[in-house]
Amino acid sequence: MAAEDPILARRKAVVSICERAANGVIDRVVAEASRAADMFRLDAASAGRYGEGIRSTMPQFLESMAMADGPDREARIGALAGQVRAISDQNHIPRIVERGLTAIALRLAREVVRRGAPEQGFTSEELEREFRAFADKLETRLFGD
Repeated sequence: MAAEDPILARRKAVVSICERAANGVIDRVVAEASRAADMFRLDAASAGRYGEGIRSTMPQFLESMAMADGPDREARIGALAGQVRAISDQNHIPRIVERGLTAIALRLAREVVRRGAPEQGFTSEELEREFRAFADKLETRLFGD
């Protein structure tokens, strides 16, 4: 039997870590969204709905993260970015807040991935690099830079 592709093995490890940590990360982001709601005079209930909406994207997030490079993965990441944008729009989350919440979520997730790497048989740097590559693609699709 052929050895597993090392890139896909790293992605599988990142997904495993993220699956376990997703709800905690989203809960922290919702707390930040609630604070932002106060600053921007938004309905605090929108923050909760925003969190539930983002939580609903986790299957697509994890699936696209685990995929091999190529047009299918790019399409999935684009679709995921579209879902996130739609959730922000539905909950009247301003772009500046959306960008900040995305940055917070990805920073928290990156740290979780780094801490969980050894139990997956990888170094923190290996899995952080894999996660960052995915996060950069998602942010580019969301914010264009």
